[in-house]
Amino acid sequence: MSHGLIRRFFGWCTLGLVMGSLVPAFAQGEDKQIQVHLANEVIPLNSHATTVAGFLDELSINLPQDAFVDPPVNAALNDGMSVFLEGLSVTRGVSTRTVAPTIEMVDAWHHGGESLVVESPGRDGIVESTCTVFFLKGREVGRRQHDRVVREMQPTRVVHYHQLTAEDGPSIEEILEHRMPPSDRMAAPLRWRNRIVMESTAYEPGPTSCGKWASGYTANGTKAGYGVVAVDTAVIPLGTRLYIEGYGYAVAADTGGAIDGHDIDLGFMTVDECIQWGRRDVTVYVLY
Repeated sequence: MSHGLIRRFFGWCTLGLVMGSLVPAFAQGEDKQIQVHLANEVIPLNSHATTVAGFLDELSINLPQDAFVDPPVNAALNDGMSVFLEGLSVTRGVSTRTVAPTIEMVDAWHHGGESLVVESPGRDGIVESTCTVFFLKGREVGRRQHDRVVREMQPTRVVHYHQLTAEDGPSIEEILEHRMPPSDRMAAPLRWRNRIVMESTAYEPGPTSCGKWASGYTANGTKAGYGVVAVDTAVIPLGTRLYIEGYGYAVAADTGGAIDGHDIDLGFMTVDECIQWGRRDVTVYVLY
């Protein structure tokens, strides 16, 4: 087959889909094995049609009234039957096409700044198309096309990280005013700048934790207690808003000689609260 004929042949396949949509409905029956005898080959096919005419409809074959069909078109179709289509020949072609990946956009509110990140590049899909064309005396009288997915397309996954702003979570003033443990009123943040696992301890503003010279205020003048935590400023700068799982929102407003690296000292109001908290690992969400 010449290249010109190949181009025309596969161009016809698209037309065949349209033609196939115009084929009238035919009755459905049990699955049957049919031997179709053509001028250039014998094809074994499955059919659910109940008559020869319905079988020809399944094949998208539209014959002129004077065409020879044995058994005749109004005959019942039975399992194992041979159907002779005098003068008909068949030609097939196989082509493949690629299906470009779609874009799957995912919103992420977990940290800023705002950026688009390709998390997965995706993959082209591959579809194989088989087109069968029936000819009677050199004239096309029917065609069928079958698509088979050789490889599934995988979409390109792009994550949109939204910009973190000072309005994410309560303000420093609100944290220090409420000094509340986790609750519906102050739920965990939807997004954050960073998330760190830290080893936590507990302190209270009195002399038991801070010595006999305790003033009840931190180094930067903030009233100590619930919602005020001590950090290593090399890890978390003073004035940073935090959310600590199991503890709530807090402000990094103090330091201490025993606080180093990923240590964090959580403020409470009483010695009993400190004893109850003890020492434990916590996940700390760093905001602005």
